[in-house]
Amino acid sequence: MKKPTHALQQALQARVTLLATTLRPSSVLHYRYTVRLFLQYLSQSFPAVQRPRQLRRDPHLLGWLEFLWMRRVRHTGQPWCTATRAEHVVRLRTLLELLRDSPGPPPPGLLRREDIPRRDDVLPRPLTTEQDACLLAELRRRTEEWLANTLLLTRLTGMRIGETADLSADCLRHLEGDHWALHVPLGKMHNDRWVPVDDEIRTVIARLQFLRTLPPAAPPEFLLPRPSGRNMLVVHIREALHRIAAEAGITAHIVPHQLRHTYATSLLRAGISLPALMKLLGHRNANMTLRYVEITQHDLQREFYQARLTPRHLAPLPSSAVSPDPDEVNASAIRDRLCGATRLMELFRQQNPGAHDKDFRLLSRRLTRIRYRFEKIINGSRGEK
Repeated sequence: MKKPTHALQQALQARVTLLATTLRPSSVLHYRYTVRLFLQYLSQSFPAVQRPRQLRRDPHLLGWLEFLWMRRVRHTGQPWCTATRAEHVVRLRTLLELLRDSPGPPPPGLLRREDIPRRDDVLPRPLTTEQDACLLAELRRRTEEWLANTLLLTRLTGMRIGETADLSADCLRHLEGDHWALHVPLGKMHNDRWVPVDDEIRTVIARLQFLRTLPPAAPPEFLLPRPSGRNMLVVHIREALHRIAAEAGITAHIVPHQLRHTYATSLLRAGISLPALMKLLGHRNANMTLRYVEITQHDLQREFYQARLTPRHLAPLPSSAVSPDPDEVNASAIRDRLCGATRLMELFRQQNPGAHDKDFRLLSRRLTRIRYRFEKIINGSRGEK
């Protein structure tokens, strides 16, 4: 016989049902898991608490925070990461706030903002140039394995692993001429996007569209097979990456999200702009991209030594600043002299920092205005002619 539910359980489940009208199904599942976890904690530590008004910050909610801290990942035995604990605290705090309008509400301030753990500031971990080259070579060699082609497509497009798993069978779209794009489905940011593709990506997608017809065949609406469901598909992709990376001679532990880091880093090194990279990664604002894509240690070392070898104050002077006075004076010669004077003033200020720094900046601005005024006069004279 099923154990009867008490008032607190009914109230929390009712609030989750209320949130289900506005949240995505996956978010509702996360809320239900938080409720189950909280009720499990109460039944073990405080079985007498069965109504919302019985809850107290100390010891019930403070004990809940300690309970989350002691949780371990089932397969690895490692403590839960800060982000996971923070998500549970935020969800329970939301539900407790919604209980404030119920009969016999809980007291206020059970969970506070400062109770939410600060997320770890984890730097991106792109593969090294050597690791990326070895992995790409191994993936390109395995043309008949659908998991290897799946990983290759993930690396070449920068998709999240969940987005790769949810690709539709007709994800490749023709725009115009030789332009093609990959339609990435709704992902972490609740938005879809279009990623430009080249000939290699089109070839990989064509192989996957053929391999999806072989056992285990993919469902009609999806590009990838999922005989045991979506979650197991993600597990198989992770396991395939570990296996193929090891066979490629890579000893470091690699996770699929590092392929996304590597994709972003390679585009930055190729000179892509930050707004374009933001669109390709599916970020909502540039701040997410700036936190996500960190300059690598290799790039940092290179730029550091380049700055030491050729600092700005040792840059060559403008030719107009070191050449003798011209025999013929024209507008171009005057413009060059004004530019040279501005540059010399700025170099002098950099080499002689001190109390008069503000005055030198003022002189540089005046020289700039003089040059602007001169060009305006010259352009006006030409217009009159």
